[in-house]
Amino acid sequence: MDKLKLIVDHINSKNLDKALTLCQRYNENKNQYLINNFKGVIHYLKNDLEIAENYFKKSNNLNKDFEDPLKNLYLICVKKKNFSDAIKYAKSLCEINDKNDLYFYQLAFVHELNNESLIALDFYEKCINLNGKNKLKALNNIGNIYLRNNKPRTSLKYFMNAYEISKDDQLILNNILLNYIKLKDEKKADEYFDICNKTNNNFEGFIYNKAQYLIFKEQFEDAINLLINHKNKIKFLVILIELYFNMGKSKEAINLLNNARDKIKNDNDFHNYIGIRSLREGNFEDGWKFYENRGSKITGYLKNIKEWKGEDISNKSIVVFYEQGIGDTLQFSKYVYSLSKIAKQICFVVNNSIKDLFKTNLNNIKIETRESLKNENFDYKISLGSLIKFFYLEKYKNHDHLINKDQIQINTWKKKLNYSKPNVGLVWTGSFLGPNQPFRSIQLKNLHKILQLDINYYCLQNEIWDSDKFYFNKNKIFDCGEYDLAEISSIIQCLDLVISVDTAILHISAIQNKDTWGIFNIYPDWRWGALDKLNPYSSLTKINQNEFNRWEDVTDKIYQKLKDKFKLN
Repeated sequence: MDKLKLIVDHINSKNLDKALTLCQRYNENKNQYLINNFKGVIHYLKNDLEIAENYFKKSNNLNKDFEDPLKNLYLICVKKKNFSDAIKYAKSLCEINDKNDLYFYQLAFVHELNNESLIALDFYEKCINLNGKNKLKALNNIGNIYLRNNKPRTSLKYFMNAYEISKDDQLILNNILLNYIKLKDEKKADEYFDICNKTNNNFEGFIYNKAQYLIFKEQFEDAINLLINHKNKIKFLVILIELYFNMGKSKEAINLLNNARDKIKNDNDFHNYIGIRSLREGNFEDGWKFYENRGSKITGYLKNIKEWKGEDISNKSIVVFYEQGIGDTLQFSKYVYSLSKIAKQICFVVNNSIKDLFKTNLNNIKIETRESLKNENFDYKISLGSLIKFFYLEKYKNHDHLINKDQIQINTWKKKLNYSKPNVGLVWTGSFLGPNQPFRSIQLKNLHKILQLDINYYCLQNEIWDSDKFYFNKNKIFDCGEYDLAEISSIIQCLDLVISVDTAILHISAIQNKDTWGIFNIYPDWRWGALDKLNPYSSLTKINQNEFNRWEDVTDKIYQKLKDKFKLN
């Protein structure tokens, strides 16, 4: 029997010591690259990773085009979480054989593990284009990246493409179910819930989605019972804790959280969660540390620029980029102003829709969007969410240092408005797909009592939910939803008051010191916790919900406050 084949047979039969002895006796120089790879495999199977790695490197040095040792080195590096070297070996494999879809899948996967989602997406797409065996997994992984980043419409396209390849893959089916829950598409969620339930109702992914489905259907007690039965797993426990908080059951939530806090801290997948919880509570040391693991930050954007960690930048340039919603960008823009006092030059990259809200004549701050940013020649970068920790203890009398006021546009709107009665801006729902929905929004019909007052109401939101359209069309509410946010900002300047749930409009109003009444559900976003107490908007009056999923107390308060403010009968 061929000596090399005999070694392979012994390895496959797990006769590792015999295989190693044969390798040591083998003395033909031309095949030493194979022998070193075999030795590496043997030691890998013995879990001697350091020795295995050395043999694989020897094999690779003897034959640079031999793929096996590179594949094995990749596996070792992933196992050791040495992602930078794993990327190097995966790239080498792609260069040697650019027709092998597995290599591009592995390269994408390790970039994803290395928190470089944008780069991962590119290589997953290359894997898909090769139309090989790993196409299904690549489609699923792209879908998950978009779903994690709250882009369910985009993620659904990839999950459905994966479904066309395999219509009975329970992982794909459950991802489609979760996607429709995120999209709040009740009909489709019902359809795929039934499909997944019949496919395998013991599949952990389905049980997890069932809990989400029950919450979506507002069957809260059923959801709680299901989550309690599986709370030994952290992902179920975290949903249970958050559900308790959202329902106003703070005592139950805090008890669970305190008992499991260390366990949650030790799970990398939930570092962002523990960060947000800590920031809400005012434990800023833990909060900022764990908040660095948020999905919105770790995308690989501007990956070739060094991240700023507090170095002297008095003679340096730095780019600050948004990573979350419009409200966050506005609320935290004041920290860019603080940064401008210690940096030579700043480029502030903001969302497209709010670029015109910022001044253009700032001393050392230039406003850009991701699309308009052409120059990436900066000394440092930092995401806006990471910038907060350097300046959050500073006190701010004003929050509008960077905000532009278009006086010509403001004067135009002053001429348009009818001042014979009070003019009040109104925002009752946030984005349909936004965080913490539907808990932070109110159905328009619940504001019926308020809308009967002798007031001019102006709808400042650009999205009317289907459930509100009939009632919206029945009431005399001036619709300003067609205007961009810069013009909405000018309209706000002309109003007597803005009433808004937790949306970007609330920030646009309060940041400009307009009298603003903020409507908050029983468990508002973490940004309104301990962090807000340090630097609250001086013009913002908070009106908080007292009972979960009920808004009568809030609307009664607003009704009375409006009557008092405007002296209405």
